[in-house]
Parts: sequence; structure tokens; C-alpha cells
Amino acid sequence: MTPKRTVVVAVAVAVGILASVLSYVFLNGAQQRAYHNAKLVPAYVVTKPIPRELSGAEAVSGGYIAQRKVPAEFRPGAAVTSLNVIQGKEAAAPFSVGQVVVSSMFVGANAAASTFSQIIPAGDVAISISVDQPHGVANLPVPGDKVDLLITNNNTESSLLQNVPILAIGQNTTANTNTAAQSATETASTSTNSSGLVTFALTPSDAARVALAEQQSMGIYELLVPPGNPVVSIPSVTPSNVLSGSQKAS
Repeated sequence: MTPKRTVVVAVAVAVGILASVLSYVFLNGAQQRAYHNAKLVPAYVVTKPIPRELSGAEAVSGGYIAQRKVPAEFRPGAAVTSLNVIQGKEAAAPFSVGQVVVSSMFVGANAAASTFSQIIPAGDVAISISVDQPHGVANLPVPGDKVDLLITNNNTESSLLQNVPILAIGQNTTANTNTAAQSATETASTSTNSSGLVTFALTPSDAARVALAEQQSMGIYELLVPPGNPVVSIPSVTPSNVLSGSQKAS
């Protein structure tokens, strides 16, 4: 190889290395900016929707799970740190893209074979309603949360039920632990999959009230409440008294 050609090849290699370094620096910087410079830690994340009873071995070999960098604050304490933990186990429920894999998501085969009815509290029944984002707190509630239900009837907004436990969103029976790494496309896909269906655990009589309100198209609103929210008397609101209530101090 002539000296001139050697120089050209060396320059080309150097340019390639420089381009790779600059790309890494740019992408790493973009990720850091997306996370507001949060401390990133490794975690295993669902990359393809996992069906119920999928084996841990299939989840790993089929590319359903991959290691990602996530902000430390978004990695649960029970996050799986080794995929050996899920070997010989099965998915306890369907899991959506973006969820951080925690140990309770994969269980022994006998536990995975349990039915949805087994999570309904004794004396209650499960009932589902369909709500859009404005009525459903922007789809923020997750299984395990509790909501108050308001209904609109004859131009009057009234309280129907309080502290109603959510059993499932769509077919998801576990809280979604989506991380900031989840793309807007994945978020939209998750929202579409839930189809606006929310399943509650209620006594049969309360379930009948909800069913009637849904059937009569009374415009059911969910109000997401904090843990330990007390049951209080909520007066009905009409156009004539909508401005007469007290205002919350800032």
C-alpha cells in the first residue's frame, strides 16, 4: 500500500471513529436531557405485550423482555435484577410494553392458572364500564387505585359511590409501571388496548346502580382519590348552585 493510500485509509478510519463517538455523545446527551439528568440504573422492561401464562423462558428467548436504562426513581424495589428469577415460572397476567419487570409478575404454574374471579373480594362482584379520558381522569387510574363515581342526571351532578376499588383496566390487572423511556407510540398503544374499560369490585346492589347509570347514559365521571380517602357527604350540584360552593384556598 502506498504512503498516500495509507494516509487516506487512516483518515477514513479516524473520521469513522469520530462519527461514532459524536453519535454516542449526542444520543447519550439526548437521553439524559429526556430524563432531566436523572440518575439512570439498569432494569428489565417489557418490550412486547406479554400474554398471561407465557413462560419466563419464552419471555426471555422471544424478546419480550430487554434490559434498559431507567431513572432510579422509576425502578421498583422488587424489580428483577436477574432473569434467572423468572425461569420455570409463568406470567401471572397480561403485561403491557414499558412495564418494569418485578418478581411478582411471574409465578409458579399453579398460581398462574388461577382465574380472574379469584381476585374479587368475597361478597363483591366485578362490573365494567366504558369511560373516555375526560370522564376517566385522563386514563391515569390503575388497578389497585380507588375512585369516586359521579353521575349526571337531569342536569344535576350527583355522587353515586365513593372509594370504589379498580380491579382492572382493559385486561390489565396490575398497576402499569411505565417508565419515562416509554415512547409516545407505546403510550398510545397501551391506551388503545385498554379500550376505556374499567372493572370495579362492588356489592351486587351497588353494581346494579352502576349498571343502570351506564345503561341510562348518565355520564359517569371518575374522581381519583388518595389512599385512605374518607367517605363524606357530597351535595348535588345544579346550574343554580354551581357557584355557591366554597372555594379551596391556594
